Amino acid sequence: MKEQHMRVCGCEISAKEVRLAVVHLNDDGNMEMLRPKTTRIELEDDTSEADLRSFLAALHEFSCENEIDTFVIKTRAKKGRMAGGAVSFKIETLIQLVEGCHTRFVSPVALSHFAKKEVEAYPDKLPVYLKNAFLSGAFALTRG
Repeated sequence: MKEQHMRVCGCEISAKEVRLAVVHLNDDGNMEMLRPKTTRIELEDDTSEADLRSFLAALHEFSCENEIDTFVIKTRAKKGRMAGGAVSFKIETLIQLVEGCHTRFVSPVALSHFAKKEVEAYPDKLPVYLKNAFLSGAFALTRG
């Protein structure tokens, strides 16, 4: 597969949902954000096997519809004041289980540095809630 046609989905996990931003390099080698109809998927009840399976199925469907090669997740602290909750770590695991896709992680510090030094402009009409998801995808796409 040519590197140029790789599609990366940046993910930010917040509370009971994952926010999704799909980026790729166009034919000119410029980064482009796609506009899929789904930009977030919510996990209704993390204690329900049916809901967990439904969430995984929704992620799989999203990855197929949008030809995702790699999911990139913005990491969260495992302990301390800013730690992610148990539900968010379940969501992270479900993302890692999507068939046919790789998963990578990027730290908030690396994203912050990347945003300051290398992001010249954000896509037009980028919703605020997708900013970190976009940065995660852009970081992975440009860093290989």
